[in-house]
Amino acid sequence: MKRYLGIDIGASSFKYGVGDSKHGLQCFDTIWFKEKSLSAFQEVTAEILDRVQDQGILSIGIGSPGTISRPEGKIVGLNPNLPFFSGLSPRELLPQGFELPVFVDNDANLMALAEADLHKSSFTIGITVGSGIGCGIVLGGEVYHGAHGFASEAGHCIMISDGEKCSCGQNGCLEAYSSVDGLRRRLERQGLPYHALSLPKLIALRTKEEELDRIISEGEDILIRAVANLVTLLDPQIVVLGGGAMELGLYDINKIKKAVPQYLPEAHRQKFHCAIAGYKNRAGVMGAIILCERNTL
Repeated sequence: MKRYLGIDIGASSFKYGVGDSKHGLQCFDTIWFKEKSLSAFQEVTAEILDRVQDQGILSIGIGSPGTISRPEGKIVGLNPNLPFFSGLSPRELLPQGFELPVFVDNDANLMALAEADLHKSSFTIGITVGSGIGCGIVLGGEVYHGAHGFASEAGHCIMISDGEKCSCGQNGCLEAYSSVDGLRRRLERQGLPYHALSLPKLIALRTKEEELDRIISEGEDILIRAVANLVTLLDPQIVVLGGGAMELGLYDINKIKKAVPQYLPEAHRQKFHCAIAGYKNRAGVMGAIILCERNTL
């Protein structure tokens, strides 16, 4: 059995696992971090390498938030959750002289790659809902990157003219309304005392607090319209929704399945297919492993 290491960098943790697409993950774990700096991330990466040193891995795949340029593999533009990462390559997390091949891509791209493989889909759109909104497109089994590596930034499509300020600097982005951090910023700006609560507590409280429910419902409705726009534009075989917020039930997958077709042309409506991520919070790690498989000779 050939083994690969997949690493999925999030806003507060590194998820990692060893395995392949045929046999699945042979191990999986999470390391939480408090400090957001290059040196701290290098220490976490070194710990992961130490933990898997006896696994006989052939290469490493790393998924990271942010827009990653191609072919340079560097994170460009603002990276609100990990600001120190801008201008760097995730490869810089590895020790100097590291000899194994290392492959990098956007974390949402890798989630979409894993789900496309799981669903045996030739054309998949994957959307992650968490601290931000990520999106990946997989066409013919390969991640679609666009001309410069910047494709699929659905979270920064403007949904509301002159709307809420987004962490990217624009106004009215999908992420400003439908991401967890976007919801928190809206709650704080409106003076509502819920923005610091944990996400499970926010979800539990919405049935009792009308204004909180209104803001979460608005985020869900804007996400629904964004999904419909993507389907109308791209006509995918399947749309997969994942990320920590979806897994916890911030938005109702069944409502999304029923509501999206209302915004679609009739032809698209008949073929619309949507699912929750089958790999759940392991999708990014599995996608990183598949990336390794397809690039390691």
